[in-house]
Amino acid sequence: MVPQQRPLMPVHIFNAIIKGNTDYLVQCLGLLEEREEIKVTIGSSQFAPQQTEKHENVQFVLGSATRFGDTLLHLFITGRHNELALKVFTKDMSLLKARNKKLETPLHNAAKVGNEEVIRDLIRLSPNVVKDALGETNENGDTTLHVAANHNHLQGVISELMKLEPQTAYEENKQGFSPLYIAIVKGHNSLVEVMLQVDTTLACIQFPDGTFPVQVAARRGNADLVKHFLQEYPDYAKLLDSCGRNLFHMLAEQNRSIVFTEVFALTKDDSRPHISQMIESMINARDYEGNTPLHMAAMKEDRHVMRAIWDKLNHDREALLENQMGKTAFEISFRQLWDANEDSRLQIKAYIEKKGWYFTRDWFDYVMSPYPNKLERSQLIGLGSVLITTVAFAAAFAIPGGYNADNGAPILGKRFMFRAFILANTFAFIQAFQSLFIIVHSSLDYDIEDLHLEYAVYKFLSAASCMVIAFGLGSYVMLAPVSLPIAIIILVVTLLIGSPALFPVIMMEKSLVKRFNSSIADTTYNIPYMIGILTMPMILIFCLPVLSLL
Repeated sequence: MVPQQRPLMPVHIFNAIIKGNTDYLVQCLGLLEEREEIKVTIGSSQFAPQQTEKHENVQFVLGSATRFGDTLLHLFITGRHNELALKVFTKDMSLLKARNKKLETPLHNAAKVGNEEVIRDLIRLSPNVVKDALGETNENGDTTLHVAANHNHLQGVISELMKLEPQTAYEENKQGFSPLYIAIVKGHNSLVEVMLQVDTTLACIQFPDGTFPVQVAARRGNADLVKHFLQEYPDYAKLLDSCGRNLFHMLAEQNRSIVFTEVFALTKDDSRPHISQMIESMINARDYEGNTPLHMAAMKEDRHVMRAIWDKLNHDREALLENQMGKTAFEISFRQLWDANEDSRLQIKAYIEKKGWYFTRDWFDYVMSPYPNKLERSQLIGLGSVLITTVAFAAAFAIPGGYNADNGAPILGKRFMFRAFILANTFAFIQAFQSLFIIVHSSLDYDIEDLHLEYAVYKFLSAASCMVIAFGLGSYVMLAPVSLPIAIIILVVTLLIGSPALFPVIMMEKSLVKRFNSSIADTTYNIPYMIGILTMPMILIFCLPVLSLL
């Protein structure tokens, strides 16, 4: 609909409205006069463009609009000049249906800014005129109630508006949304509760997507509103969407574990046993495809939601129903983990052999326990690498035995174990720095690749091993002159603990060697290759000092 073409509002009138000069507006518009038309002289006003007398036709000004199509009533209501708005309304009630270029009426503006007082007074003055204007829509197809729901306004008068014209609460805008749907999606719970108090049948209205109000609240994760429906409108809380799903199917599909926890807390209220019975029946209900909420949670691989539902079912094996595909929730979860995670297949096999094809606490706490995400792992490895580089850097200058005061040379510099210590400390520093460099460089792409992260882990483990060996060598250099047996014991223990040769199984599980060299696929060649790579720092630490002594 094209808005009515109106004459342009005089500049001095518009400026007076913007600057809030109500006295001037009252004088110019003759709002204190009883007659409909009056000539006003504006010679001395600072708002007049010239210092000459001008005569304004009041009716002309009332019918004028800004370049955006806003009339006096639009501007007064938006600026909360309510007394002037009411006086203008009494002079020309048709202005309540006047539209600007966005097809917004003054009621739309009142709903947008939350001017409840003026709406209440307009209803008092002429309820029929307000009723006719309530159905007017803007360019988006929004009525006054749509705008109020979108901005969370008019809670104090929404009941009066709905009683005045009940049908507006059901009308849909161009997107197919009703005011109630918008209020639920926006999370304006107080407004939703007021609307439902006025008209309880709104709780059972089905939206174009096939859902009902309680299901939209569940899909949005609105725990307070879901609990409100369960407590105040239990019959409507059990409604099913076009796929036969209830609100718990929605919660499971959207991974709303916190909402499950809060809703299940309602079952602890002994004064309302019917709520507990209703919830228990709904969490084990099947949709048209035979899926229960537990099936939905298994499809989403959400162990927290699955655990919450399973606990609520009292760990009942018989409650794990099959869907139309003949699958239980456990079988769905098993297949997803089996296909997605090669590293946990042995663990899954062991669980099946020991526990069977049923959920237990071990399944949620251990088998489904997610690995740390790549960001957390990279941060952990980066922190460890920084610590090693810091310690290794300090140890390079605070060497065992100190320095010769005459020439500044290390006192123990010619000893084999001292040189081995320096090499071990250097390898620790270099490899820790490489690990840190790989993480920082890869993070520039916003998503560190698995191969880079695994290589950074390998370098970190190798640096940690060299750091342990350096500690043993440094301790040996310092203690050997005093207690050789103790020095030997410390060195042997640190070599055994810090030796990289103790980590081939870990590295083989990560499949690092196969990623670097796909031709090495045979386990017979894989193990020696792993041992050779992992023991290389050890060989260099003890061989290079020997060569330097030759």
